[in-house]
Amino acid sequence: MYRMIHQTAYEPDPANGPWRERYRVIGFPEEWRTEFLELYRRRWRSAPALPISRLNALLRATAPGLVATGRGADRDAGNAWFYATEELPAELVAPLLASWVMTLAPGRDADPVRAAGHRAATDRALALIEERTPRWTEEAVDLTAATASPGGTAEPDRRLYHLLPEQAGIRLAARPLVMDGVELRFRLVTREQGVELVSWPPRSYKRGKRTWFYSALVTLTVQTVPFATGFRLNASYGVRRWATGSPVSPSWDRGATVLLDAPLPWPDLTGPRHRLAVNSMVHDRRLGTLGWSRRSLVELLPELDIQHVYPKPAELAAEAEAWLGGRGDVAAGILHGNAFGPHGVGAGLMPMERALLDEWVEDGLRPYLRRVTALERVHRRSKPRLLAASSTKDPVKLADRGRNRTQARRAAVQAVLEGEPLTVDVLWQTEETRDALSGALCEWLGLEPPEEPGESHEWAVPGLRVVLRATPIGALAGALPVRREGRRTDARAIAAATRERAVRTLAALGLATGRPGLALVEIMDPDSYPVPGTDPKPALRLGCAKAGRVSQFIVMPERADGPLPARARSVLADGMRQLGTVVPPEQNLDEELADDFQYLALWHVHQQAAGHTRYGGRQLVALRIRPRDQEHPVRGWDEAAKEWVPYSRLLLTTAATHAETGPGDGASRGSSDPVTPGTDVERQIRALLYQVRDRPTLLLANSGNLRSVWPGLANGRLVRDRLVFEGEEPARLSLYGPDLRVVLLRDANSREETPQWYAPGESEDDVPGVSIGLWAPEDASPDQRVFTSTVGKPPTAGGVRKDLRKLVPTVGWPHAPAASAWNPQAVELTVLGCSTERELAESGRADRTPDQPRLLAAAVHQLRFHDEYHPLSRPLPLHLAKLVEEYVIALAPELEPAGAPAPSTGEG
Repeated sequence: MYRMIHQTAYEPDPANGPWRERYRVIGFPEEWRTEFLELYRRRWRSAPALPISRLNALLRATAPGLVATGRGADRDAGNAWFYATEELPAELVAPLLASWVMTLAPGRDADPVRAAGHRAATDRALALIEERTPRWTEEAVDLTAATASPGGTAEPDRRLYHLLPEQAGIRLAARPLVMDGVELRFRLVTREQGVELVSWPPRSYKRGKRTWFYSALVTLTVQTVPFATGFRLNASYGVRRWATGSPVSPSWDRGATVLLDAPLPWPDLTGPRHRLAVNSMVHDRRLGTLGWSRRSLVELLPELDIQHVYPKPAELAAEAEAWLGGRGDVAAGILHGNAFGPHGVGAGLMPMERALLDEWVEDGLRPYLRRVTALERVHRRSKPRLLAASSTKDPVKLADRGRNRTQARRAAVQAVLEGEPLTVDVLWQTEETRDALSGALCEWLGLEPPEEPGESHEWAVPGLRVVLRATPIGALAGALPVRREGRRTDARAIAAATRERAVRTLAALGLATGRPGLALVEIMDPDSYPVPGTDPKPALRLGCAKAGRVSQFIVMPERADGPLPARARSVLADGMRQLGTVVPPEQNLDEELADDFQYLALWHVHQQAAGHTRYGGRQLVALRIRPRDQEHPVRGWDEAAKEWVPYSRLLLTTAATHAETGPGDGASRGSSDPVTPGTDVERQIRALLYQVRDRPTLLLANSGNLRSVWPGLANGRLVRDRLVFEGEEPARLSLYGPDLRVVLLRDANSREETPQWYAPGESEDDVPGVSIGLWAPEDASPDQRVFTSTVGKPPTAGGVRKDLRKLVPTVGWPHAPAASAWNPQAVELTVLGCSTERELAESGRADRTPDQPRLLAAAVHQLRFHDEYHPLSRPLPLHLAKLVEEYVIALAPELEPAGAPAPSTGEG
């Protein structure tokens, strides 16, 4: 067992003092913003701002000496536009600006008066580039500058969120990473959050007749930690894989990201290249071909650089490997995605390699930044009381364990059925899947397999009756016939096809009576439905919900990875979870929690209009778990009915609410908001806290998920033992419930908010590894509020050696790149509020025993473990709350009045 873990995060080193860098900076003149925006609004009438991100990308790719572009410079002339090590000559900047300005202008206009106005506006904008040249100034920036929030959290200067990762990235890229005598050099890729360092040129790995390409990946982002006195620079490590099939076929929905390696377009300027430019290939539906997205800059470069040939999307997709190696001093790589199929190089890095990369970063950031303090265990019991699961060959022990697991499962099912039978419908396409699901059900509940597999069957065991019905799914699993015609938008056409298929699914299943049942549905994989909006899964789920069934899907054997029996067991487990049969195991703490203790989990669902149905949806999900309740221990809040309903009923209600949004109910701009139009989510949260104030309650919320609608959860606004709502002063916790506790979670999410980690050995000869536990800094005080939860390597990560190296394979392990590894992400637990001595005294309950924050953190950490699941990425209450997202099937309102006959779909 490892004694401590290292986080891959760095903080300003007070022993060194400030990290000051001097830059030449300019702003974006107000005259430019006004004139350029007027031109752009001739093309997009309601454009709120200029598309300056494309210009910034062009500058980063072509302007020598540029360090970073500032945020918001086009909206506020007081903000620096970009930071450089030297002034850029006007004769270089002007062509860049002119190329970008030309993209703002409208295309051809048949109206001669409007066309003349467009030309005049374009001429004025181009002339202004010469007439109004911004003035360069010199500015010294402290890259470690921060202030303390009212709650004691260090908040960096806002500029540092983009400037520090770029400067740190430049510093790291200036020196190679040497592994086993091989040098890896890195290029910078600017992200929306932070910067990536990608090793370039890519490494190659050959196996059989195929060569695969990959690069090392380092991601740097600036983050804060609740109540910490210093901010952090998080580093994450992984593998960047490149798509080189012939041809590469991007998905219709997502397209593909392309990184471009291009020389400076100025003949008189030479020097090493530092950056790769981000571009996007997308499918042009009108032309039926691949094209560049509007944000891509590769189309602008030929106007500046006539000496080099830049790839067209179709050429790049057809000859991806050739362009990755470079053609005429220009190279381009297509990032591999899951939609491209399997890759010969596995994802992830092993602990040893992660530690080596981290040492390289640590050396490169000295003396300005230092590694954050190592973490040590703060609770001796890492797991709750689980059923025995260790391997054994003793037949008596195996039989006992099987009986115990079966009894636990049956009891959990009985708790949600209220004496009614469990009904399971299998909608199948292949007999082997049908039989595998039937077998999984028998194994799960300890039932005797039917003599005739595949037929409908009933079982009666003590306290439980089970009904299995197997039905061929037929044409219901086919692609939706989405017809885009007349006044229908994509969203309305998809909605019409979805509703029609849902009605047919209801007819096939029949309306359930009594408790909700479970439908296990066999479908094809998403790639089998290449046309956007035609995947029938949402429609089938909606139809099952209308029929009173929760649903879980399994992919046909020939279209899926992994053995069918294992997938069938997993599908059945997820289906049972949707029925609400999952209850946290008994916890294993140093001190027991109260018998009537309950958990309240909040999750905000916000589906974008760019999703499957082309229509957005929102919902605040509130889930209440009372582990000791004999019936329906898992319940969700039904906002319309104003009551706590069983989990399965919440799922069915959620599907119906979003799918049946009528005309005028949806929010503007393609979004529907079924949580009562105009509802203030914060008000809803306060009402929910009132509903649970009758007993000890632990509120769980994911900060990254919820702070967009509850801004008081932002790190800079947190105050210990207080809740902050918009427009109000921080209020004592006891005002919202005398026994309320609050624990906030953060995971890495897309913004890399929590760092990766590894467990160092006790000596230099020990191989770094991973470890399960709850951790805090070595010098933590008894009132430490921020903890780190780790759960170790999941079974899916396999038994790969911890010291395996993929980036530079050793002679003994030439095929190490093929191994898949696990990039360990920590979950940060912040005990925002608990019953401290001060809180108890202020609320007149000084006779009560104060809480121990580490005990509450340990309780939440143990919620990541369950008998039926591998360690969860988040505690069980939040896991279940987030999965309600699957039932938010937001559909555009019908164009025709309610009750009008639906158009013919052409289906039999």
